[in-house]
Amino acid sequence: MKKRVFFLLLAALMMPLAMNAQHNASIHVDSTINACESYTWSIDGVTYTTSGVHTAIIGDTLYILDLTINPEYNITVPTPVQGGCTFNWGDSVYTVGGSHTQTFQSVNGCDSTVTITLNLTTSASKTYTVTACESYIWKNDTLTTTGITNITDTSNALCDSLLTLDLTIITPEVKSYDSTIVACERTRFRWAPTSSWITVTTDGYTITSDEYSHSTANARNLFHPRTLERCYDSTVTLHFNIKHNSTFSLTDRGCDSYTFNYDTNYVTYIYSKIDTINGLKAANGCDSLIILNITINHTPEVYITGDLRVAPGSNATLYANSDQNVAYTWSNGSTDESITLTNVQANTEVSLNGRNNSTGCENTAYVTVMANLAIENVNDDMLQLYPNPTTAQVNINSTEALKNVSVFNMNGQQVINAGNASTVDLGALTNGVYVVRIEMQNGTVATRTVVLSK
Repeated sequence: MKKRVFFLLLAALMMPLAMNAQHNASIHVDSTINACESYTWSIDGVTYTTSGVHTAIIGDTLYILDLTINPEYNITVPTPVQGGCTFNWGDSVYTVGGSHTQTFQSVNGCDSTVTITLNLTTSASKTYTVTACESYIWKNDTLTTTGITNITDTSNALCDSLLTLDLTIITPEVKSYDSTIVACERTRFRWAPTSSWITVTTDGYTITSDEYSHSTANARNLFHPRTLERCYDSTVTLHFNIKHNSTFSLTDRGCDSYTFNYDTNYVTYIYSKIDTINGLKAANGCDSLIILNITINHTPEVYITGDLRVAPGSNATLYANSDQNVAYTWSNGSTDESITLTNVQANTEVSLNGRNNSTGCENTAYVTVMANLAIENVNDDMLQLYPNPTTAQVNINSTEALKNVSVFNMNGQQVINAGNASTVDLGALTNGVYVVRIEMQNGTVATRTVVLSK
């Protein structure tokens, strides 16, 4: 693989030479080719028998072939294969011994042939060992005594089979059992696959115990496993300790969404809702019904305004803003609605957390106070930006002709260059605070802060 990558890189390095030799040369790279034994490339007509990277230049086009040649195999199994009357191999059934060959597809997609030497027998034998209670039916005969029975099976026309039954018959013993079963209300129970269903119920939610009895005479060992020493005709008495299903309520809330997990499933709510969920298991193992009362609150929008660009060494006053009644916490620990940064010498990152204590939802805004942007030298009488805040577009009203308008995020990265347009569309940006830099035709530069809140 490393060798192929080297050749591909070599071909790419040779491209400028090929393009200088032929005006406007283009490149065409073939898909990787996997072939069996050999491959004839239609581009140059050459038949290749080894893997590698091959190139050809035709006209203005450079063709690159990444070729893998996979081998075909011819395998002969040295040890003879022993079969019975017949032998299944691949998609064939063999009834004659000797040399046999089949073709298979190897993991690389190429054909491979396998040859075996097959030895078949003219007869077969098999022994069955069985322990039964009282009697056992074999080959349409009912056997009631312990012993060995041999039968020659001639149903296979290719060879006869000798079948041997080593049978142990156990005499039934009558036993009685008394058991207690803990069940949930409306549990369905039956004694055997062929018996009718019994529905276990309760009197309301009162735990009760009811006793049921059933005889299994002439229905061997339906409820108690047979051992090598005994088999039984059984009388079983069951006592049901019935437990009731349960219902409980859950009241909770989420910010924008709420996810409730149960067992291996989950359900997500994006609106306030009262819902019910069935099929859960309570602590007693019985079904339970959950009533959910979910309240969904919206996460507050939090943003920072104020002096987001200052001259080095100046002070910057920042103000907290939100669309909800929230408690503020600045990155410096202040809980006031505004803070002042003194002697700002470089870009300074500031965060503001706003938490709605009544809903528990909170959000955090981040800005960078920039000390390296040009300070505006155009007053508000000469230049206005509106609306501010804006949901998308912001308009520029200037007494001077515009030369270039650019928009920066709080990390100092330019996100829009609008040329000399007097209207800038911020709709593709995320909510936040942005700095608009406006360069006039007369050489003056102004900066304005705009809040995007969609």
